[in-house]
Amino acid sequence: MGGLRADHRFAGRAVEQELLGDVLRDAVGGIPRAIVIHGEAGIGKSRLAREMCRDPRLTVLWGSCVHFGGASVPFAPISGALQDWLSQADADERERVLAATDGLTALLPSIGTSGSGGAADGIDSTRLPMLVDLVLNRIADQRPTVVVIDDLQWADVASLDVLSYLIAGFRVQRLVLIATCRTEERGEGHPLHSWLADMRRMPFFGEISLQPLDLDATSSQIEGLLGHPPDIELASEVLARSDGNPYLVELMVRGLSGSERSLSPTVPAALGEALLATWHGLSEQARLLTRILAVGGRPTSAAVLTEVASGRGLEANQITPSLSEAQDRGVVRSEGRDWWFRHPLLAEVLYDGLSPDQAIELHSDYVLVLESRPTELTAADLAVHNERAGNTDATFRWSLVAADQAALLRAPSEEAIQLRRACALWESASPAVRGERDDRIRLLRRTSTICLRASLADAAVPLLTQALSLVDKAREPLLACDLLVARCDARWNSTAPGMPDLADLREAIELTTDFPASAERAAAFAELSEDETLHGLPDDVLHAEEAVRIARRSGSAQALGRALGALAAVSDSRAPLKSLADAELAEQLARSCGDVDTATGAAIFRFNSLHTLGRRSDAAEVTRAAYFDAVSAGAGVWAYFLAHEATSELIDLGRWDECRALLRSALAARAADIPGAGVRLAASLLAVRSGRTEEARLHFDRALELISDDFNPLRPYITRVGIELMTAEGEVADSVAWARPRLTAMDQVPDAWDDEVLPGFAQAVADTACAARDRGDVAAVAAAADVLDSVIDGWPRAPFADAMGGVDVQAMNQALLAAEIGRCRNTPDQPELWHRAADACGIAGSRWDQAVAQWRCAEAELTNGPTSAQARGLLRRAHECAVELGAEPLRRAVESLARRAKVDLSPVEVVPPVDDPRLAALTGREREVLAFLVAGRSNGEIAKDLFISDKTVSVHVSNILRKTGTTSRVAAAALAERRLPDQ
Repeated sequence: MGGLRADHRFAGRAVEQELLGDVLRDAVGGIPRAIVIHGEAGIGKSRLAREMCRDPRLTVLWGSCVHFGGASVPFAPISGALQDWLSQADADERERVLAATDGLTALLPSIGTSGSGGAADGIDSTRLPMLVDLVLNRIADQRPTVVVIDDLQWADVASLDVLSYLIAGFRVQRLVLIATCRTEERGEGHPLHSWLADMRRMPFFGEISLQPLDLDATSSQIEGLLGHPPDIELASEVLARSDGNPYLVELMVRGLSGSERSLSPTVPAALGEALLATWHGLSEQARLLTRILAVGGRPTSAAVLTEVASGRGLEANQITPSLSEAQDRGVVRSEGRDWWFRHPLLAEVLYDGLSPDQAIELHSDYVLVLESRPTELTAADLAVHNERAGNTDATFRWSLVAADQAALLRAPSEEAIQLRRACALWESASPAVRGERDDRIRLLRRTSTICLRASLADAAVPLLTQALSLVDKAREPLLACDLLVARCDARWNSTAPGMPDLADLREAIELTTDFPASAERAAAFAELSEDETLHGLPDDVLHAEEAVRIARRSGSAQALGRALGALAAVSDSRAPLKSLADAELAEQLARSCGDVDTATGAAIFRFNSLHTLGRRSDAAEVTRAAYFDAVSAGAGVWAYFLAHEATSELIDLGRWDECRALLRSALAARAADIPGAGVRLAASLLAVRSGRTEEARLHFDRALELISDDFNPLRPYITRVGIELMTAEGEVADSVAWARPRLTAMDQVPDAWDDEVLPGFAQAVADTACAARDRGDVAAVAAAADVLDSVIDGWPRAPFADAMGGVDVQAMNQALLAAEIGRCRNTPDQPELWHRAADACGIAGSRWDQAVAQWRCAEAELTNGPTSAQARGLLRRAHECAVELGAEPLRRAVESLARRAKVDLSPVEVVPPVDDPRLAALTGREREVLAFLVAGRSNGEIAKDLFISDKTVSVHVSNILRKTGTTSRVAAAALAERRLPDQ
C-alpha cells in the first residue's frame, strides 16, 4: 500500500544546522544569542528549530504568536513560553524561579493568589519585561535554556518589547532566543520592520534566511517519506510544483507508493488545495472541529472547542478523539492545554473556505462561549468575533473594553488598534451604544493621544481633523482651540525633523480672544512659544510668560504646569536658574494632575537647565529617575528623550555601567522619531568609545533613518558622534569634510551650543595634521592648519565665551580646544596645554575627557624628552580609567605608548597583613607605600597617587626600612615579594 512512513527525516539545511549548533554550544558555555529564522510559510523554520532543540541538556520553552483580526493579546507568546516552563517545572523549581515575581500574575494568572484579577487589579505591567528577564535567567542558571517564539510576524508589540529587553541584556547567560518569522506576512508599516532594524544593532543578534530546498534535498526528503529513493523525474516534478517548500513536498507525496515517475494529474497544484489535501482525509467530525478551531483565530483550549462545537452537532466525547486524529495526521498539534494547527497557513485556508453565513454563525458561537467563560474572556478576541459576526454594537463596546485593558498593560499599540476600530465603527453603531457627538469627539481625542504615544503621529492628525470638523468654532471656541493645539503638536511629531506649522496656533489664539483667562488659551500660547523657539523667532519668551499669566488666572494646575514647562523650555539657556525652578514646579503640577506627557517635557527642560548650570551629575541622576517614572506612568515617546539626555551625560561622566543599563531599557522600546534617534546616537557614542565600531555604525545609521543629519536640535550631537565614529573607522579626513558644513545650522550664525562641537572637530583636524606630519606631507599639514584656522577665525565670537554647562565645563572645553589647536600646529607647549586640559576635565567631572587628555599629555612629554615621573603617572591613571570603563581603544593606545616608553602599567595592590612579624608591624598606610615600592614607583609618583607630600612619603619609607630591618627600598620590596608570592 502507498502512504508515508514514520521517517519524517529532516532534509538539507546542513549549513543552518551547523550555525545553530554553534549557537547552542556557545549557550552552554555562557554566550547568549538571539536568532531569527526567516522564510516563507512551510519552508521549515519551526522544524529547524525543533530539530536543533532535541539536545537533552537544554530546557526548551515554546511560545506561539497568532494573527487574529489585526490585534493580539499583549504578551501572548511570552505567556505561552512561561506556561510551557510552568507545566514542566516541579514545585521546588517553581518556588526558586518565581520568588519575588508577583507581577507575573499578569502573564501567568495560575501563580497568583486566589481571586487575583491580574493586570486589571493594578499590577505595574511596566515591570513585566524585567520580571520575564529575571525568570528566564533564573531558569537558564539551572540549565542552558532555549526560548522559541514561533511566527514572530504575528507578535504583538508588547511581546516585541519584552524580546528587545531580553536581547539588550545579553551578556554571559546560558540563554538562546530563537524566533521563526514568515517573510510574506510583513506589509508596509509592519512593526516587525523597525524591530528588526533595531535588533540588528545588537551584538548578540543574528538571522538565518531559509531558501527553498534544492533537488538533492527534495529527493532526500521524499526518500525518507516513501522509504526508497524516488525517480529523478518524480523528484524534479515535486520540486517544481512545491518550489522547494518542505511542507508542500510532504503533502504532495502523500498517497504515493514510491514507484511513480510523476505526480498524478489530480494532485492539487495551488497552495490552498495542497494544504487541504491532508485535511480532507480526516473524519467528518475532525474536519468540522478543525474548521471551528480555525475560526477561533489562535490556540484554543479543548474546553472552549467543546462548547463551541456543541452547537454544531459534535458531542463532548467526540472532541478528544477528533483532536488526536488531526494530530496523528499532522494537521494540528498541542501547545500545553491549547490546540493549534501544525501549519498556521491551513487555518487561513480553512477559514477562507467557509461561506459568509458559516463564518458568521461560528463567530457568534464563540461570542456566546467566551462571554460565558470569564476565565477565557479576552476583550480583544470578543471584539474580533463580534465584528466578524456582524454585531456592530458589541464590536464597538468590546473594542473599548479591549482598549482599556491594553491601557492597563501599558500597551499603546494594541490600545490604538482597538480605539481606531471603534472610531471606524462610529457611523454604523447605534446611538445608544456609541453616545452623542461629544462622546465621538472625546473618542477621537483619546485615540489621537494614544496614537502619538504609539508613534503613530501620522494617524493622529486625521483623527484630530475629523474631530475639528464636528466642532462649530464660533460657538465652541475653547474646544476648537484644544483640538487645534493638539493637531499642531501631532503635525510636529509626524513631520519631524521639519519645522512646526504655526497657523493652527495663531487661529487657536484668535478664537480664544474673548476668553482671556482660559486654560485652553494658556495652552495655545505655551505651544506657540516652544514652536517659535524652534523657528528662532524673537517673541518666544514673551509668549511663554503670557501663557503663565493666563494659566494662573484660569486656576488650572494642569494649564499652569504646561505653561511653566514652556517657559522653562524657551529660557533654559538664557536664565537657567529660573528655568530650573519653572521646570521643577511644572513637573510637580503635571504629576499632581496625572499629566504624564507634560511632566515628561518638564523633566527634559529641567535637564537642560541643570546641564547649562554645570550640575552634570545632578542632571544625569534626576533625569534617569524621571525616565523610569515616565515609562512606568505610560508617557509617550518623548520619555525616551530623557534616556538620551541621561545617557549622554553618563558617558562623559564615566559612569558607563549605569549608561549601559539605561540604554538597554531604552533601546528595547525601539522608540521612533527624535527621541529614538537620540537614544541610538548615545548608544553609538558609547559603542565607539568601547571599541565596538561596527555596532556604533549600525546605531548611527539607524538614528539617521529616523531624522536627517542636519536636524538642528540634535545636529551638534550628531556631528560630535559622527566625527568620533568616522575617526574610529579610519576615515579621519572624511570626518573633517563631513563635519565642517554641520558645525552650524544652515545659513545661521552659530549659537552657544554649537561651540561644543569645536573640540571634537579640532581633534579630527589635528589627527589629520599629525598623520600628514608622520608621512612628511608638509602641504597637507599646512592645509589642515588652514582648515582649523579658518573655522576658529571665522567664528563670530571667542569659542565658549558663554558659560554653557557652567564655568567648569566652559574652562574644560576651552582647554581641550587650545590643546587640540596646539597638537594641530605642533607647538612646543603641548605638554602644558594637555596638562591644563586634564586638570580642567577632572574639575568638570568628565572622566573620559580627562583620561584622553592624560594620555595626550604623556604622549607630548615623551615626544619632547625622556620619560618623566609625571608622564608615568599620567599614563597609569589614564590606563586605570580606560580599564574600568571598558574603553578598549583608549586602553590599547595607552598600553602602546607605555610599551614604547617602558612604563609598567601593572596595578598596585596593597600589601595585606601577613604572619611575618616584620611586615605585620606595618601600618595600613605603610603597606600602601610598600606596594608602590614593589611596583618600582618613585617618591614623587607615590605622593601623586596617594595625594600626600613627597616628605610624607619619605617618612613612610624610612619607617618601612626600620620595621622590616632592611637597608634600602629595593631590599624592602624584595622582602615583600618573597613573603607574598601571589603579589
